[in-house]
Amino acid sequence: MLKYNKKLPDGASDWVVTEESFQALALGKCEAVMSLGNGYMGLRSAAEESYVGEKRNLFVNGTFNRFDEFEVSELPNAADVTALDIRIDGKRFTLEQGEVTEYSRSLNLRDAELVRSLIWSNEEGKQLQFTFRRFVSLDHLHLIGMKVEVKALSGAVKLSIASGIDAQLTNSGSQHFHEGEKRIYDKKYLELIQTTTESKVDFVIGTAHRLKLDGQEIEISPVMEIERRKVAVAYSVELQEGQTLSFEKISTVHTSRDQAYMQEYSLPVMREHALNDLKSMYATGYDALFRNHAAAWARVWKEYGIMIESKNSFDLLALRFALYHLVVMTPAHDRRMGIGAKGLSGEGYKGHSFWDTEIFILPFYIYSNPRTARSLLEYRYLGLEGARRKAKENGYAGAMYPWEAAWPSDGEVTPVWGAVDIVTGEQTKIWSGFIEQHITSDIAYAVWHYFRATGDEDFMERYGYEMIFDTAIFWASRLEWDEAEGRYEINEVVGPDEYKEHVDNNAFTNYMAHFNIELALEYYSKLQEERPELFQRYDELLNLQEARKVWESKLDLIYLPQPNENKIIPQDDTYLQKEIIDLTPY
Repeated sequence: MLKYNKKLPDGASDWVVTEESFQALALGKCEAVMSLGNGYMGLRSAAEESYVGEKRNLFVNGTFNRFDEFEVSELPNAADVTALDIRIDGKRFTLEQGEVTEYSRSLNLRDAELVRSLIWSNEEGKQLQFTFRRFVSLDHLHLIGMKVEVKALSGAVKLSIASGIDAQLTNSGSQHFHEGEKRIYDKKYLELIQTTTESKVDFVIGTAHRLKLDGQEIEISPVMEIERRKVAVAYSVELQEGQTLSFEKISTVHTSRDQAYMQEYSLPVMREHALNDLKSMYATGYDALFRNHAAAWARVWKEYGIMIESKNSFDLLALRFALYHLVVMTPAHDRRMGIGAKGLSGEGYKGHSFWDTEIFILPFYIYSNPRTARSLLEYRYLGLEGARRKAKENGYAGAMYPWEAAWPSDGEVTPVWGAVDIVTGEQTKIWSGFIEQHITSDIAYAVWHYFRATGDEDFMERYGYEMIFDTAIFWASRLEWDEAEGRYEINEVVGPDEYKEHVDNNAFTNYMAHFNIELALEYYSKLQEERPELFQRYDELLNLQEARKVWESKLDLIYLPQPNENKIIPQDDTYLQKEIIDLTPY
């Protein structure tokens, strides 16, 4: 379905992922794989024309909301600006009718541009060439640019395009926004203002259109429409054989969670700023905006500058693909936000941050962009409030980090219930939020990893030491004494292998808890000897002297599973006693 050998127009290779045929039953794959973003927002790459089974998603990082008290906080699916209702001689354009040739949809990783091109013939034999372009700007984080070119190859057609801002969307049925306010200024600038229902985050989304016929801008009075959760305009033009219509759509997205409004916030002020921003972007035009965006990506590729030697050029493309998605999903602009487990490419995992960040993603940033690594760790520091609340609610001391994290102060946001068992009709309980606890030491490990690699003492003084100490306090309170064995254990947990729930002494969990406490003792001695004033501060905050006594009394008694005669460390107490089954029938 996907091809990896297409070259860019200038001959550059190993930059492009291409879909070479349209498949209506496989929409989701390219919608996610070719998703666009800039860390501030992420846009799923649904086609401009609509299809059954499509999933249109626009997520803005950090704008979490709860649908009601029975659901957890998630990133709300914001209004769509990508759908276009294109009609040829009054009939809706769709690739499920007519004849399609020379189809190609490509994600250009180098310039972060989505390009779709095709030749389409209708039932009357009229042939048109379509080129769709789209980007989410890395140069201007609030900007989405779209451009459509339609050329009449044979026969004249009446072409109409309806476009606007569509908020008739949900998160798989959960509606996160109030109705909102809709406006059209000067028959050109469309505006939608909505507020999330529970978190009260304001969104201001604007869009504007420009039409050119054979390169010359034309003014067409649009048909305007404002209805429930939707504002739109429609343009019609007679396209003669050989003529090309260019349709530009410039959209901007602003929210009250933006850094610009951290100190003082006023919706009228943000609204005015957003409208002026839209007008400025519109005046600049798609081509210039895209050049600025591509230049920003050129700086990214220069900064990371990773090259490999391989007999298979696909390896370089795969590496670039991974780097691309790391950039588009990471909120490098704002320390109040983490990385969602599915990035910003879809509803999966609700935009929540997991241990994946600290264990799998952070090492990349530690060694290639320490500034971003620090920002991601500061997000965890801001989450101490929720971590301390979770520890207290569960009967422990210190900081017990949530398995799933959203807005820093939200605390635990893992859903309690998951999918329904088709056979029994019962919902599956999600135990991770209760007993998958290694996330706490994973974060401590990430702090240590960052500090070892960067030597950033300022980070440690402001944030890192406090995180290490308070997580160690949690683990000391979490340990369970086994009188018969004469040791401390950690029972009833979920380890990294989430198919094994309610296990005792998960090796990863025990070793990481031991590491966390050992690290706290090391930093205790360091601060006491080298920075007595800093030690005094944290002693007053966390009662470190008492904590040290507990750490020292328990550390060497923590059970650390050892390799057996086959040099295998048992995953947990019963793992090696499980029946070995033949997976072939499954």
